Amino acid sequence: MSGTRGRLRWGALSAAVALMIVAVTVTGALGWWQWTRAHETGRTVVPDPAVPLAEVVLPGDASGAEIGRQVTVTGRWADAEPFVVTGREVDGQAAQFLVRALLVDADATGTGEPATLAVIVGWADADAAPSVDVPSGDVELEGYLRAAESSASATAGSAVGATVAGSVATSVFAQEWPSPLYTAVLVSYEGIDGWEALEPLEPTRETNFRNAAYAVEWWIFGAFAAFVAVRWMRDNGRVRPVEDEDPGAQEDT
Repeated sequence: MSGTRGRLRWGALSAAVALMIVAVTVTGALGWWQWTRAHETGRTVVPDPAVPLAEVVLPGDASGAEIGRQVTVTGRWADAEPFVVTGREVDGQAAQFLVRALLVDADATGTGEPATLAVIVGWADADAAPSVDVPSGDVELEGYLRAAESSASATAGSAVGATVAGSVATSVFAQEWPSPLYTAVLVSYEGIDGWEALEPLEPTRETNFRNAAYAVEWWIFGAFAAFVAVRWMRDNGRVRPVEDEDPGAQEDT
């Protein structure tokens, strides 16, 4: 009868499925190879040499392009209570950061006026209670700039002579330290007794975008091959049934 679905063409369907699997496997493997090459042949980017802080950012400027830059700065430690930032992790180990206020010399800010820079002096084990005192007098520091964090975490007094904070937030530091304050934070390479300096910036590796583009092209080819195969099987996977003749369509004899 008309409308009866034909039987499946198992031979043709099996061949189509096999070709689709081969095409997807080959294009997928080639794409993965190109993706791996994109990472293996990427360019190694060494951090730029340290430059004076004033060449990178000014007090009060919104942090942005200067984040990750290595800088040098001169000044003296402010006579202000430091912050101990808890809830940190270093190399999988629970840790705390010591953050102190550095009064940057007027001739080192680029504005002709002194300013305050938050400095992560170092880190210690979360359960340790090292001294928060740092040497007095003029200092010259080298390190890299990082962005400040949100001030969502509350602060509370600490028994170790510092204020405990839950984040490295310059908006919180500004409530206790002299203004104006830099919006970026300096991670010092120096460290002090009881507080170990954080790791310096390491070279990064950029992806080879040409190989990455080749990888995406191969995967697109594979997806297109699968689409064509599925469409072909849908349209040609069955034997077309032979429609019965309509008796009413016969001519009268």
